Amino acid sequence: MLLAVDIGNSSITVGGFREGAEPVFTLRFSAGEQRSADEYANTLRQVLRMKNVQPEELTDCAVASVVPPLTYIFAQALQQLNPCKVLTVGTGVKTGFSVRTDAPGEVGADIIANAAAAVGQGVPAILVDVGTATTVFAINDQKELIGGVILPGISSSLEGLRSSTAQLPIVALESPKKAICKNTADCISTGVLMGHAFSIDGFIRKFRQEPGMTGAEAVATGGLANLILPLCQEKMQSEPFLTLKGLRVIYEKTRKIKVC
Repeated sequence: MLLAVDIGNSSITVGGFREGAEPVFTLRFSAGEQRSADEYANTLRQVLRMKNVQPEELTDCAVASVVPPLTYIFAQALQQLNPCKVLTVGTGVKTGFSVRTDAPGEVGADIIANAAAAVGQGVPAILVDVGTATTVFAINDQKELIGGVILPGISSSLEGLRSSTAQLPIVALESPKKAICKNTADCISTGVLMGHAFSIDGFIRKFRQEPGMTGAEAVATGGLANLILPLCQEKMQSEPFLTLKGLRVIYEKTRKIKVC
């Protein structure tokens, strides 16, 4: 079994793959550099037990990480469970597309994995990932990742607003009922969520005007995508585990073996 691991700033998502493009199990838990390899190994044991998977079944692992210190810690945790080959997304992996940005090495591993999954579904494509940060990236009709934008995430936008003002309260993010609000809490929640949706819609429309992007399909992923998708006017395919699926694609292309 291949264990795909997406290490983000706020959370870690894991998924197990046997045959086929869909994970047989997935789970998300909080990330933290202060946690040791032993703690992560124990968490993984519990996850596998919940999913009726034995550690001995893990033969390979593919990791996309945007937190370098956690990459090493998590690799140590995996070795405690069952020594297996670990492929980390970076230089030398085979993705199925080209990166045509000014500094390809700066593109996040999660964006690379998302693109690898999307290429198999057809290009051109627009990738929307709503997490700690929100990213919108474009793959043109020549299978080239040509760039994108990075926005402050929903939670960080809310925290930035609250921390820089004296009288605004702490609010819970709830799906807006209407655009014009009548109390401060609703004004903040609706402003952050609808404002985010308007930004994503606008970038999707702008991206489709670029050469090689005509008719591009948009796909959305990320832990907070469910808050934003209902508010967007542009149609997007929801793929909660796009990054994990991309890791499977990259693993198979790089190792040249099929997951089983």
